[in-house]
Amino acid sequence: MRYWYKTDWLIVVPIIALLSIGIIMMFSTSSVVGYANYNDAYYFIKRHFVYLFLALVAFFIGFLVPHEWYRKWSKAAYALSASLLVITLSPLGVSIGGAQRWLNLGFIQFQPVEVVKFTSIIILALSLDRPAEILKNFKKGAMPIVLLLSLLLGLLAMQPDLGNIGLILLVMMALFFLSFMPMGHILFLCMGAITAVAISILTHPYQMQRVLGFLDPWADPLGRNYHIVQSLIAIGSGGFFGDGLGESKLKFFYLPLHYSDFIFSIICEEGGFILAFLVIFLFFLFLLRTYATLKKTKSLFSFYLGMGAALLICFQAFLNIAVVIGLFPVTGIPLTFISFGGTSLIMSLFLVGVILNIANRITIERYNFQAKQNDSTDL
Repeated sequence: MRYWYKTDWLIVVPIIALLSIGIIMMFSTSSVVGYANYNDAYYFIKRHFVYLFLALVAFFIGFLVPHEWYRKWSKAAYALSASLLVITLSPLGVSIGGAQRWLNLGFIQFQPVEVVKFTSIIILALSLDRPAEILKNFKKGAMPIVLLLSLLLGLLAMQPDLGNIGLILLVMMALFFLSFMPMGHILFLCMGAITAVAISILTHPYQMQRVLGFLDPWADPLGRNYHIVQSLIAIGSGGFFGDGLGESKLKFFYLPLHYSDFIFSIICEEGGFILAFLVIFLFFLFLLRTYATLKKTKSLFSFYLGMGAALLICFQAFLNIAVVIGLFPVTGIPLTFISFGGTSLIMSLFLVGVILNIANRITIERYNFQAKQNDSTDL
């Protein structure tokens, strides 16, 4: 039983480092807007620690609950996700900025999309845990996955939430690439996904405005492109070494959402290229170590579930960074473990717990196998 709690520190340490950077940057960035809006410089910091406490509880739940249970409860999770999305679209949902994506639980505004992301990973892991012959058959392999996820993605499109739709699609394609699915099927599904996203952009004027702003951010620097222009100014002013922690000028109401969606801009301004590179490196280290650990398992379901969780965490971070540095249209996706926001932080640490549960089970399996080999040798 002493092996049950064995921890893979090369997975844990990058997460601890990212959470620490998030706390430091929250102290550095949020006091100005907290004092101005709530007459409390520590307003966001105090809430961030509350979210962090809840996230740690979620982490231990993810770590202690056997991940095989998600296979048994997949249908319930799917029904719950669909129900939450429907409730969000009802009068019980909370509309912010023209998008109806939240449910008010009193102490926290909860985004059901975080549950949908995890449910999508469970569905993908179950669907890909099948013989290669089935996955190579488009009708039996890819089509059921597409049909199952289409309902959830369709409900997300009604909110609308194109950013998280794109995130789920990226994870899905990456898991397809890691599976036995033929490349021709993957390319066909990619073209279908791109077409669906293009239709959504063409039918939603505000999304089209974001795309146009991405193509030429300097066309309207004081209007629709104000966020990205100020972000680029912050990044450029940081240089290689940065201006120093707490020395940001853009946080004084020049850069909107500098403590949440655009916090990476302030990381670049205050910490320069060095701190920005460290953040990106930590995400890559976490992803590579997770893959190196999970590929040792004999369970395809465990592998796809763990990799789906890791890809979701890292792809979300990379999309946020791509938006902030002008490589992708604005999506409203936070920077994992660093941005202010309760739902994202809670679910992200829960996913880390799930990954460590799988990694721990792999350790147990290897230990038992070695024990049997030693017993056989002794005989």
